[in-house]
Amino acid sequence: MGAGLAATNKVIFKDAADAPFLKKYASLFPGLGFAAGYKILQRVYKFGGQPFVNEFLNRHYKSSFNRTFGEKTGKTMMHATAGSFVGIGEIALLPLDLLKIKRQTNPEAFKGRGVFRIVKEEGVQNLYR
Repeated sequence: MGAGLAATNKVIFKDAADAPFLKKYASLFPGLGFAAGYKILQRVYKFGGQPFVNEFLNRHYKSSFNRTFGEKTGKTMMHATAGSFVGIGEIALLPLDLLKIKRQTNPEAFKGRGVFRIVKEEGVQNLYR
């Protein structure tokens, strides 16, 4: 029974079969670091940034929105505009998503390289392709 379990571990975890539990688990998700970084930054940016943009629009353009769309619809349109501006800014985070995908599909290419080294070698323009 022990040999069967060891063989199963070797199939599932490959090179990490003999590693400690957390290292085994991490080997199943090679792009986990980039995925976590992307999602955390995305959520912080989105949910932290939209109130600032909305407040800016409210302070400087509320009367224009209300005049154009009416009181109730103007408020809704200001929120929608703030969300759109924040959504446009999320483009800056897309290279992290691409790195996650590349790490998941070809983990060997990323061995021993840090994030900054990868960005330097790949080139920023290639990360937006």
